[in-house]
Amino acid sequence: MASRSTAHRLIRWVLWLVTFGIAALAWAGDLSFSAKVDKTSVELGQPINLTIILSGDLTGVELPPLEFPEGFSVAARSQSTNFSIRSGAMERSMSLVYVLVPQRVGMFQLGPFRLQHGQQELKTEPIDITVKKAPVPSPSQPQGERFIL
Repeated sequence: MASRSTAHRLIRWVLWLVTFGIAALAWAGDLSFSAKVDKTSVELGQPINLTIILSGDLTGVELPPLEFPEGFSVAARSQSTNFSIRSGAMERSMSLVYVLVPQRVGMFQLGPFRLQHGQQELKTEPIDITVKKAPVPSPSQPQGERFIL
């Protein structure tokens, strides 16, 4: 009878571990989607770094082409991917960095960027950008320095 009680405890323990493991895998399967910039106020022609971050279960995720306001040009784009194992579950994150150069003065909004994943639509918060006119150097300021050797 003692061995039967021990077997029941062992079975309950294994079922608890399996249930906890499935819950941990489901948690790791969540997908997060965000956007951030390195600055929200720039002078005309100064670059802004926009970073789009996707993390979690990226299986089957396709990011549609991003649309930027008229007056911004994309100077560069890069992508990096990271893998990690957390609580026994594999997690992947992907960062897309866009170098945007404003071509006009004014107030602009980047995003919200949208992503469809299965039946779920994810979107980022919009980011407000202020582009100011660059100050014009006065003629009394030296434009460079002269060195005599």
